[in-house]
Amino acid sequence: MSNPFTADERSFPKPKSRAAGLIAYKAAADVAAKLSLFAITVVAARRLTPAAFGTFALGSTIGWMAAVAGDAGLQMHVARAVARAPGASRPLLDTWLRLRLWTALGALLLATAGVVAARTGVVSGAAIVLLALVYAVNGVIEFLHHFYRGMSRSDVESTLTIWQRAATLVCGVVALLWRRDVSTLAIAMLIPAIVTLGVSLRRARSIARTDQEFVDLQALRPTAATLRRDVLPIGAGIVLSALYFRIDVFLVQLWSGTESVGLYNAVFRLIEGLRLFPAAALAVSLPAMCRARDLRPLAGASLGAFGFAVLVTAIVWPVADVVIPALFGEPYRAAVPAFRILLLTFPLLSLNYALTTQLIGWDRQLAYAAICASALVANIVMNVRLIPVMSIDGAAWATFGTEVVVTLGCAIALVRPTAARGVGTSVAQDFSPAINRLTA
Repeated sequence: MSNPFTADERSFPKPKSRAAGLIAYKAAADVAAKLSLFAITVVAARRLTPAAFGTFALGSTIGWMAAVAGDAGLQMHVARAVARAPGASRPLLDTWLRLRLWTALGALLLATAGVVAARTGVVSGAAIVLLALVYAVNGVIEFLHHFYRGMSRSDVESTLTIWQRAATLVCGVVALLWRRDVSTLAIAMLIPAIVTLGVSLRRARSIARTDQEFVDLQALRPTAATLRRDVLPIGAGIVLSALYFRIDVFLVQLWSGTESVGLYNAVFRLIEGLRLFPAAALAVSLPAMCRARDLRPLAGASLGAFGFAVLVTAIVWPVADVVIPALFGEPYRAAVPAFRILLLTFPLLSLNYALTTQLIGWDRQLAYAAICASALVANIVMNVRLIPVMSIDGAAWATFGTEVVVTLGCAIALVRPTAARGVGTSVAQDFSPAINRLTA
């Protein structure tokens, strides 16, 4: 009997067991990835000087921001297009991958220019640029992961993630034990990323296919209209969602100080970790949601994610005052009320993950960007009112209120008649007649 964690998804005997296996495998891979990065961070904090560790944190943040900017919505666009026309996956991969490589290079150059302008020093600057390069390569790997999701092959993504993160952990720890140097650590993290990118490129091309001899490559080529209409709004929404999701940390720092930031950030990280299961479920459900002509795939995905979140909240809520001090220490008991508020938010976070994915799947990326912009404004307004009075509890309630705004906005956008068109017309119009026949 084949192993459901390594076999092609088509080998599963039943669709439900196949989906459950893929979700479990994806969640396990994501947990392994998080634990790998966490372990490297802990070892780095112990081995590096405070200044060097600060350089590591700064370089990681700059690299993450550059990777988000370099994506610009390309990975979700390609996942959606491939899910709708898997028979055109090879030309889609070839044409959009070239653009993603150029955007990664552009984002890396901008990050480098920023480091030079900041005059951080040769040693620190070189380490930050190397870390930005690590994140740039990982950004392209994530692009390929979304290609696998569109092809209903999240098992490939999960396998690559486990091997890369395991290799990164080994290389990173060995480098830190060998030398207390940030640049050495960055190079050690870069090597597994480059190897994974090479393996993933080869694997993606072996999976991709063209079901007809003739494909009009010119019709699939990225155009200014396609980028403006279908891609950039997704990228804008992702950036805005990242801002409203984490801007409260800076506002807590402004009104309540560094100690409060530490308390809030610790419990918020736990909520982020709990999101791994809903994220895995959505990664597996993405192709069906992009091809859907009604809300049934969304209902299945959202009910599963929401139900899981409600169950976790019900289990963790009563023992929060034991869990938080046990994990972080007795001083963090003060963060228990904020953690419980964030637990109330967790079901909405999981639901909104599904709702926003469906918006993009149905070509409602402009609505998605508008909802994220509204959520950012609402988040700032609520934080300004609540943090000075309630400190981190106020920030937690602002997060809850923001997710309510997102839920309402998504519900309104999804029930509009123009949204219920199943396979979106805007992407189909970019395909040649030959490709259109593949999706009929």
